[in-house]
Amino acid sequence: MTMAHAYIPDGHRLGASLAGMYAGHPDAQGLPVARRVAVTVAGLVESGNLDVDATVVNTAALLHLAGRPDDPDRPEVSVALAGAWLRGAGAPESYVTAVAVAILGAWGAANGDASGVILRDAALLDLVSIERHADYLRDAPPPGRLREPYLASYRRECLTPALRLRDGLMLPAAVELYDQRMPELSAWLDEQPANLVPSDWRRLVEVAEIESGVRRLLDGEDPAAVRAEMPTGGLPYAEYRGRQRAVISGSHDRILELTHARIEASRNVAAEKYLESDTIHKPAVEENLFVGARRRARQLGLSAETAEDIARLLLSNAREVQERTLNDIAQRLSRLHGQILDADSPETRTDEADIAIPSLVVRTGDQPLARENELIKELRVTGLNEAYPEQRRRFMEWFETPHPYMETGMTVGSRDADIFMQALTDGQRSKVLMTVAIDGPAHLGHGTVASVLAHFQAMGAKVTIGFRDELGDLDKARQVMREHLLSMAASGLDLERADAYLQQDSPSIVRTAFELGEAIPLSVLNSALGLRLRNSATDTFRPLLRLADILHVQQPEAGGPCRTLVVDGIGGDVYVRMARNVAERFRFLKPSALYLRPLRNLTTYEDPRTGGAVEVMTNRVPPGRITYEDDPADIRRRVNRAYTGGRGTLQEQREKGGNPDPRVCSVSSLHAFFATPDPQAYAELQRSCRAGELLCGECKKSASDGLLEYLKGHRKHRDGQSDRVHARIATLSKAMVSED
Repeated sequence: MTMAHAYIPDGHRLGASLAGMYAGHPDAQGLPVARRVAVTVAGLVESGNLDVDATVVNTAALLHLAGRPDDPDRPEVSVALAGAWLRGAGAPESYVTAVAVAILGAWGAANGDASGVILRDAALLDLVSIERHADYLRDAPPPGRLREPYLASYRRECLTPALRLRDGLMLPAAVELYDQRMPELSAWLDEQPANLVPSDWRRLVEVAEIESGVRRLLDGEDPAAVRAEMPTGGLPYAEYRGRQRAVISGSHDRILELTHARIEASRNVAAEKYLESDTIHKPAVEENLFVGARRRARQLGLSAETAEDIARLLLSNAREVQERTLNDIAQRLSRLHGQILDADSPETRTDEADIAIPSLVVRTGDQPLARENELIKELRVTGLNEAYPEQRRRFMEWFETPHPYMETGMTVGSRDADIFMQALTDGQRSKVLMTVAIDGPAHLGHGTVASVLAHFQAMGAKVTIGFRDELGDLDKARQVMREHLLSMAASGLDLERADAYLQQDSPSIVRTAFELGEAIPLSVLNSALGLRLRNSATDTFRPLLRLADILHVQQPEAGGPCRTLVVDGIGGDVYVRMARNVAERFRFLKPSALYLRPLRNLTTYEDPRTGGAVEVMTNRVPPGRITYEDDPADIRRRVNRAYTGGRGTLQEQREKGGNPDPRVCSVSSLHAFFATPDPQAYAELQRSCRAGELLCGECKKSASDGLLEYLKGHRKHRDGQSDRVHARIATLSKAMVSED
């Protein structure tokens, strides 16, 4: 119980002293704020029937803002000023101490003091007073370049905290006062000139209300009760555009319904994990929550930005929900069976990353072209191929001149590529990454990426190319690396503005791999890559090198964190997701990815080791590849024997047409990447094939002609590279990754 003090300050003397104390204060509104807080304190004391000394709390309210706003020791400074004034006014030491405790309690230095709680809530409630917002907006600069930064500061320091204040209040009387003031403030803001109030403040209101409802759901409240208490209907704000596209349009109850379903799914996954003795999410629930939220947002008429706000809130709680469920299961089983289960052991925790790759992906690293659309859905990447024309169109809006592969659907999907493109468009430091396995000579399958790298380089991105030696011969690997770099230079890549390295020659890669190894449990690699006991120890380290390829470009010696884009086939998504999952632990930014369709193997070949079809062009199947050094006659012979999507007979081909899908027809794949890269010409070729107007023999001849013409030009550019380019290649093939 708080002691009542006989001492009462002289109100006139205190008022005069406050004016002098706040004169020249950096916060020009310091004294008016202090007086408003004192009035609110008086109201809370009267309405709350609280056992506190009202005189002490009111005195503290007038003095607790006296310190400088930019002083980290402001609470102590306010206490010192209050003590000096009170002692000068003849206040007893017990009164001075009570005021000091109230001030420190309001700032969080003394928890549990009733006077401090009242003072804290009263100070917070000033954020929703019309006078506070009127003071802030009255000082707004006139229209011009200074106004928007000022309004952004107002939104950040005053408006947003006010909208999210309700859940932070501790006293019921303070909550009631907030509920009374907030509608009044909303009405006042609506009356202000449109150019004076941030246009998205209504969206902030809705997001704050949704977050409050989500927190209540996570705390276990009845979903029906939560939805019943939320405002109904959504607010149409399609006209406001942000970097994540449309801002908001929808309703609270649908968002909460989605949230409740996600929480239940999270708990169910935890139970399934326990029953299956599996600590890794099978469908990548958490990692794909953003993708699922964006997809559901479109179905519900919500904006992507709002969906991501909710998904971000869920992500911060999902693991806690699952872990709590696992622990509850463990404890119940312990009681039932007398078995002691450690609820904190790795077997019952979920902080092993959600990166397990679905069984749909071939474990050997081959990328099953025929299952491309299934992989896009299973891995929850953003589809950009022929099956997703609208998403592809939106992605191409980032480019003044899109790359031909984007228009023809050879870029099949992405993971957060929009975030990278926004950074690149804004002129931020951005890097595009690619890794190449050195398992033989450079072939056309490697060449599909070079022009894409050059395209991003022309837009201002820094290009980094990593080479992995899979030959077991370091000198041979360096030689092949030089051939690759020369081929890329002939395709338009400026090696003077690019980095390249061989993994074994880069201490930064090896060091980063060891650092990542400390953060990634072996069970994660086993689940993600299908490693077994029969695998060698080296097999467990190679994936860490792949992750280091992705993340080392953000190390301090390489310039620090920046936006990165990994260019790979969709089978490399497992490494991208693992890298994204650990990036923030090392204070890196999560990498984005753009997935290209691989060039199809010219033959049909079944790998005797795995029994699976090798569908992509690779050095493991020499008859199905074309290298840059192959003889033109040999190239024509291979194309003439290539696997196509044609019918069994000429008559059937003319009647029913062929299948020019580049995932099926290797000749169509050659056309798409090299022989007929122009989008309109390639579209006409596909139409003619499907209509039965173009026969396979004619198609193969035109493919051979176009491919040989391409190779002729490529060799001319390659042989014409300057001595400076050759010197750069020699340096890169035996040097470390350069710094920015």
